[in-house]
Amino acid sequence: MNSKTILGLCVLLTCRSGYTSDEKLSPASDSDRVGFPENYTNTFQVLRVVKKPDDQKVVTVYGNREAASVTQPSQLPYPYGSVIVMETATAEKDATGKLAVDAQGNLRKGKITGLHVMRRGKDFGKAYAVNRAGEWEFVEYRPDRSYLTSPQKSGTCAQCHVKAGADRDFVYRGKLAERSGQ
Repeated sequence: MNSKTILGLCVLLTCRSGYTSDEKLSPASDSDRVGFPENYTNTFQVLRVVKKPDDQKVVTVYGNREAASVTQPSQLPYPYGSVIVMETATAEKDATGKLAVDAQGNLRKGKITGLHVMRRGKDFGKAYAVNRAGEWEFVEYRPDRSYLTSPQKSGTCAQCHVKAGADRDFVYRGKLAERSGQ
């Protein structure tokens, strides 16, 4: 996978990296309209997998039926009801402490550490005000369903997705053809 492809997904992981609890929060939703993605590994389609050996992570992006139906920019915007899940997991290690790989030499996925979820719905995103990223709302969950980023703090997610651009419906990746500069 080339550096442009990795950059697109990494932006999602790093947009929050400068956030501290003392900073003023961007406007955000009061309620969780995104919802924990039940059984996503069995019911959603894998859109992309990125192995990050330097960070010892495996990132898998899933899309529900609606999100996976978009394969070309001409099909944008994503249909209402689209859900995209970016699952982050540790890379598995072998008995010697080295990164474990499968028969093809790919990193093996270990413990899931976070689910970064975005849902598109009619009139979603209004609460983000100037940071509105189309009709998307965002929440980040731990595998136990608790919040990494609650709806009330998800303005930072919207602020980051604005950078993906309206021409991509504020989504960095998925199955869309690569855009130069990403």
